Amino acid sequence: MLSISLESRASELDQVFRQVVAGDRELVAAARAAWLQYRRANGFKTNASLLTLPENQLKLGKSDVYSVGLTLQAADAAGVNTCAWAGQCAAVCVLKNGNGRYQSVQHARNVKTRFLADHPAHFVALLAGELARVAERHPKVLARLNVNSDLRWYRILPSLGNGDVLPNVYFYDYTKNPATLRGSGMVAERYRVCYSVNETSDLGKVDRFIRAGGTAAVVTDRKRNAATMASWRGLPVIDGDISDDRYSESGAYIDLTAKGTARQLIGAGGFVQTIYTNN
Repeated sequence: MLSISLESRASELDQVFRQVVAGDRELVAAARAAWLQYRRANGFKTNASLLTLPENQLKLGKSDVYSVGLTLQAADAAGVNTCAWAGQCAAVCVLKNGNGRYQSVQHARNVKTRFLADHPAHFVALLAGELARVAERHPKVLARLNVNSDLRWYRILPSLGNGDVLPNVYFYDYTKNPATLRGSGMVAERYRVCYSVNETSDLGKVDRFIRAGGTAAVVTDRKRNAATMASWRGLPVIDGDISDDRYSESGAYIDLTAKGTARQLIGAGGFVQTIYTNN
């Protein structure tokens, strides 16, 4: 698993992260050169940013706070597994819709993911540099490093959510890691994870997690643009399609409508919850 491999190097990678944020230009220059060489070896002519900005991603752009995302390849499609707890979601991943249906986009994600696996220190240097530049330009930034993956970035780079490095950047992610349910969703001072309900979830444990202040995303059969129910299983429900700002929420289920091929799972039980009667 990629996350475990990276976590084993957390001390080294976190040091790189801190050095770049503090202004180490040599680390960034070396990383950019390595990234360009890697891309050229994989059919690209120019360099590219790691982060996706809200100007280029509809869901990120819906948040009131300036939001950025890191889109790696899902599951093991790139030859390394970025989603240790993937299940039915891998076959109907929403990131295969839209621009994700194009082979060129999939190839770019594969190359970015393999670069992280092959050259993690260079990847972290680039990531730190991009986050630092965004943080300089905006008073508050939300960052989602698992747009399409499920890596424990809070373990890979412990400085991310501690507030002493990039103090105006707040991190959030979705995860299927069942260990998340033991806490409240806050895995660091400024890093919240939203649990993703799936076909193996114990909803009783999810309910307790939410009552402790956590949030849990549930993919439902709700029609697009239809109103959410006020509560489910006796707990508040938030429309997760209105904004992607999962950092600011607590104590609720986050209702995400099944999209694209995921709607084929409606009524099958498991990943998509059939809880509406207006379909």
